[in-house]
Amino acid sequence: MHAIGSLAFALTAFLLLCPGNPALAVADDLHAAKMAFQRKDYDTAVRLLSAQIDAHPTQTTAYELRAVAQGYRGHPEEALADYDYLAKQGKEKTDLLRPMCAGLLTNLLAHDQDLVRGAAVTALAELGFSDTPTALITALRDSSARVRTFALQAAGRMGRAATLPAVRAAAGDPDATVRMAALSTLGLSKDPAVVEIVRQGLTDKDPIVQLVAREALIRLKQPQSVQPFLAAARDFSPSVRGAALGILGRLKDPSALSVLILGLHDPDASVRSFAAGALGDLGSMSAVADLVDALSDPDPYVRNFAAVSLGRLNAKPAIAALWGAVKDSDSLVRLAAAEALVRLGEGEAALVIRELLKDPDYGVRSAAVGAMARSEPSRAMALALQVFDDPAPRVRVAAVQALGRLGGKTAIPYLRRALLDKDLTVRAFAAGHLGSVAAGRGQKGEN
Repeated sequence: MHAIGSLAFALTAFLLLCPGNPALAVADDLHAAKMAFQRKDYDTAVRLLSAQIDAHPTQTTAYELRAVAQGYRGHPEEALADYDYLAKQGKEKTDLLRPMCAGLLTNLLAHDQDLVRGAAVTALAELGFSDTPTALITALRDSSARVRTFALQAAGRMGRAATLPAVRAAAGDPDATVRMAALSTLGLSKDPAVVEIVRQGLTDKDPIVQLVAREALIRLKQPQSVQPFLAAARDFSPSVRGAALGILGRLKDPSALSVLILGLHDPDASVRSFAAGALGDLGSMSAVADLVDALSDPDPYVRNFAAVSLGRLNAKPAIAALWGAVKDSDSLVRLAAAEALVRLGEGEAALVIRELLKDPDYGVRSAAVGAMARSEPSRAMALALQVFDDPAPRVRVAAVQALGRLGGKTAIPYLRRALLDKDLTVRAFAAGHLGSVAAGRGQKGEN
């Protein structure tokens, strides 16, 4: 029986085991509501519980179960109203917020927009598998490749990649992006039981899927040569070259340094971007001078990734060049350079990040919140609160994520407020973080 069903059972079991109790009729009605809840007839459950509460206004268990059922109906206002009633009576259980939020996310997974479903399944990972097994499996079978991809990533974060049949089956998904996500997630599971499934990816019709399968096998401690990646870095297709360079960086193979540096001069800007990012993954200080040169690349994405990598490398010799990049014509390059400088101990660069919160591009404003959360967590809470009412949902999502990951219990009032946001993607992320924070989870994924 999953966690939500267990809650419903616990709420009525005591009364049901007391046949001589004058509250037996109450228990019978609660039992009927529990049965409706378990068959996912939440409307009936709420109707029965409401009648019970009207007749017995102090019935704590009815309020608790109705709060969760309202979550499954997609009614956070009503769910919070029941929770607040219990709080006023001194009978609330903070962890009740968790099943309420799990219910809301389950409801959002049935939404007709894949953007909303994708946000919901991503937020599920904040709660963990024990609270949302059915919801995750449903998302893994979603009609949208985008949602299935997010579901695979969530399964990995929950530590369930190797144990769910739907994840294994996704290695043969019709969509190449989903197959890549499945193979990568299975590789990161480090479970030898999935080796043969991953090995099938070596014969995939898509060359990038083949590369991802090889990387996954290396993660699974299977003997694989780095040579196929080096060869793919010279492929005629820019997408294949870029994918190969990205993998070489993640594998941290020292022999890849010269190939990655060469990639900074590729005629295709997307390949140069992959090379710049991969050099940060590789972790070699030998690449610093080349990355500084890449700060002058004509393409802003290349300049952006070069700045990010210099920060990741803790490249003190690049400080002067990064201060120059803070004046770049592209807002995201300025942001990446400022974040890198903060990482390098140049605290005054945080002022640049703050200024970018006023950028007319909502993508820049959103990225600025994330940059501050990564580079200066102590200041990120105040920054997130500044943009909590930003007109762009994407910025509000960034604020919710920063508050949920950094604020602890102090974030609960703000996350509750975001649970009622007019945008459903904001509600989804608020639910994931509120449920996690309320239960005192310090880590993402399974406890």
